[in-house]
Amino acid sequence: MARSMFDALAGDYDAARPSYPDGVYRAIEDAAGPLAGKLVLEGGAGTGIATRQLAGRGARVVALDIAEQMLRRARAHTRSPQACFVIADGNAAPLRDGCVDLACFAQSWHWFAGERAPREIARVLRPGGYWAAWWNTEWADGEKWFDAYQSLLESTCPGYDRRHRDARWADDSIDQAGLFEPGTGAEVPWTWTLSVSKWLAYERSKSYVGRLPRAGRDVLLSRIEEIADGRFPGGQMSVPYRTRLRLARRRPS
Repeated sequence: MARSMFDALAGDYDAARPSYPDGVYRAIEDAAGPLAGKLVLEGGAGTGIATRQLAGRGARVVALDIAEQMLRRARAHTRSPQACFVIADGNAAPLRDGCVDLACFAQSWHWFAGERAPREIARVLRPGGYWAAWWNTEWADGEKWFDAYQSLLESTCPGYDRRHRDARWADDSIDQAGLFEPGTGAEVPWTWTLSVSKWLAYERSKSYVGRLPRAGRDVLLSRIEEIADGRFPGGQMSVPYRTRLRLARRRPS
């Protein structure tokens, strides 16, 4: 299996990515029932942020990722016997048909193949099981510093577009399999308080920043730091977030 670009980002990802608000898991349980005892496939598990939260709610988690260094950190940080870790591609999950109660993708569904992934998820889900995908997204739109920061990312990072923060596009990707009921969603607002230095580590952990040539990346991070320092001169940031969740139920056979 080819080495993942995220292996090089694992340190910053582990140090600076935030966890997900409890409201996400409450919304999943409202739809799919209690997580306790459920067998959960987690695709693109990364450093195990959602893995630990799912296992902490009693789920039995099979965490997959193609990035070995990310998954090593996930395993090192997860003490629960309810979780196991497998270097594998969620587009071809090493699981038997119809065995999974919930297939979830925290901050990762956009990495999965357009036509292949929905059918693979439908294959491993039991009839009536759920697909869930969610993303933490910065959301201080309308604030001068934030709009300048978003414009900087859009002008510097090929492919970045702030409009992609609207997670409803994920419904189209799962609908194409024809094996799921219409998708639903939830949005959980929260605020992240952190230092400017941690914000820069968070920025370094992003794939579209990591793909930049080193010189361009350094310039970008320096300009982000200037924007953050201008808005938060004390060095402590308070950034509004929205975690956007999409859910779809596997049609009964």
